Amino acid sequence: MRGFADPDQVERFGRMLGEYSGKNGSKILVSWIGGEPFLWPSLLNISSKFINEFGLEISCTTNGMPLRSSAIREQVAERFSELVVSIDGLGAATDLPRQQPGLFEELKRNISELASLKEARSSNLRLKVNTILMRHNIDCFERFCEEMVSWGVDELTFNQLGGYDRPEFFPANRLLPEQVRRFADALPVWRSSFANRGLTIHGSDAYLHRFICSSLDQKIPIEDCSPGAWFWFINESGLISPCSYTSYEYAVDIRALSTFDDLHCVENKFRSLRNAARSRFCNDCHCTQVHDKFS
Repeated sequence: MRGFADPDQVERFGRMLGEYSGKNGSKILVSWIGGEPFLWPSLLNISSKFINEFGLEISCTTNGMPLRSSAIREQVAERFSELVVSIDGLGAATDLPRQQPGLFEELKRNISELASLKEARSSNLRLKVNTILMRHNIDCFERFCEEMVSWGVDELTFNQLGGYDRPEFFPANRLLPEQVRRFADALPVWRSSFANRGLTIHGSDAYLHRFICSSLDQKIPIEDCSPGAWFWFINESGLISPCSYTSYEYAVDIRALSTFDDLHCVENKFRSLRNAARSRFCNDCHCTQVHDKFS
């Protein structure tokens, strides 16, 4: 959700999604991601319209800094269905990459206050944290989970460090095969133990298999991801695609959609585009938005 997204187009498309949801009886979760969504001036106003006027549910992925504001915490607890906070790890593992000394402790205070507010309001908000597993922090995962329990977090997801965005950082910090195997062996025990304490840890066996393949430099080809069946990625230019990697290869412009039938046909449009020209990203898929992360 970048700063130059057109609020009028976003609102128009949200209205269409609301009408679509009403006609086919499905719940639709709109998730604001990309950069820091709370920096977009229209976010809270449009989110309110999506919820109150269009009957949509709202999620947001944030670096957590906007939670410094008690007003934002109030609005999130009152209106949002889900909030995802990206946290790189314990203490310095969060502070140093973001060049924010004391950020981890600040996140602890603000997320804990949001969790308390959620409980006091009997809010249906799902408070989630997503973390990045790297060579220096993967062995701290259990302690990280302990910390998240103490903060009042409901759900935890994780990614492995990827190499596309920061190729200079990746080689010395990528996961090692033996680390991934140890993690995969331990995760079922952690998942069961922390579930009894109110923390759901996501990530299926298939998701962990992708980590193993990546750590061994094995490609992860995807023959059929059911593009558009349950997830659409929409970038700041208003292009819909099956995932963030294929925004400009399998793209449908929201400005070309105006009816229920237009929305209903998007999935078939994605399939047609994919059958006509397979994206190079499908031959080595690193997408975490679609595959097994939330299982």
